[in-house]
Amino acid sequence: MKIKTFLQGWGCGILFLGPFVIVGLGTLFFSLYAITKGVQAENWIQVPANIEKVDMNSYSRKGSTSYEVAIKYSYVIGAQKYWGNRIGFGYGLSNIEDHDTLFLVLKESKRIMVYVDPDDNKESIVIPGVNDSIIFTLIFSILWNSLLLFLIFLPLIAKSRNRDIENSFILKYRIHALIIIWAIGLFILLNDYFHINIENKINVIERTKNIDSNTE
Repeated sequence: MKIKTFLQGWGCGILFLGPFVIVGLGTLFFSLYAITKGVQAENWIQVPANIEKVDMNSYSRKGSTSYEVAIKYSYVIGAQKYWGNRIGFGYGLSNIEDHDTLFLVLKESKRIMVYVDPDDNKESIVIPGVNDSIIFTLIFSILWNSLLLFLIFLPLIAKSRNRDIENSFILKYRIHALIIIWAIGLFILLNDYFHINIENKINVIERTKNIDSNTE
């Protein structure tokens, strides 16, 4: 009986908020996973790799264009040859990173050092650690989830039988907390406060002949 009453009272709300909860949890888990893997990759073994191909991909939608540097490289461990295409955990199609500079650095490189998982030599990465894409996703997730939690708890406060000073204080406290979280988050995003030049983390072993000949 209680379950039926609960569904009648909150069923529509759950169905409405469901997609928003999925987005919030999905971006949170994705960003935390990318940060964890990126930090772990800093301790992987470094192996020389040959750059086979570098491209710049783009995708336009509603007047906004997102870019992504695509790479293909090969490396040898023992007598086994492996192929990789991951630049960084969390890095992908976006308009956040400085894709142009990253593309130029990789395009002008012939051999670079890549980080390889010692427990799984098939898994490799060019740039370990965090990047702007991960930070943006994490901050977006925090802002999204903070607003979502506020909207979820707001009806609970409103429906409380004891609409007294204590409930009013709780509501004001949550509003102030939400404003502070959003103010800090937007400040960081709009001012590139944690901008990371990931192209500077690329360990270039050998540059292309064209670049070398032009500099001589």
